Amino acid sequence: MKKIFLIIIIIISLPALGSEIIDKRKQLFQENKDHMRFIYKAMQSGDMDPIINSAMAIEKFASEMPEYFPKGSESRGASDNIWSDFEGFIKSANANQLAAQQLRLAAQENEIEKLNSLFNELSNTCKSCHRSYKN
Repeated sequence: MKKIFLIIIIIISLPALGSEIIDKRKQLFQENKDHMRFIYKAMQSGDMDPIINSAMAIEKFASEMPEYFPKGSESRGASDNIWSDFEGFIKSANANQLAAQQLRLAAQENEIEKLNSLFNELSNTCKSCHRSYKN
């Protein structure tokens, strides 16, 4: 009887667990979007600290991004391509991480002349992933 009760509790809880991960990833993507704005504004002023901090946050999320898309966490904004081509999705997240890292390193080295092109590369990794994996 205890096993049946436990199984029922687990089955009832599954949608809530999926909902939590979806809400968390939506929050993190919104934060990523905000970080892109912070970087853009900081590039206009030449202030490297916000660029470094925001690039580091994007880099961290990109390294964890696939973990926020476990099977069963489908949502309206996420294309089925994420799960049918999960390796491609991981590659896209890795490209985003690398682009954020390169931007961060350039800002840390105060290589101002590289920032525009590196910001564009980072932005392109976002757009590319959205075209393939976002509804």
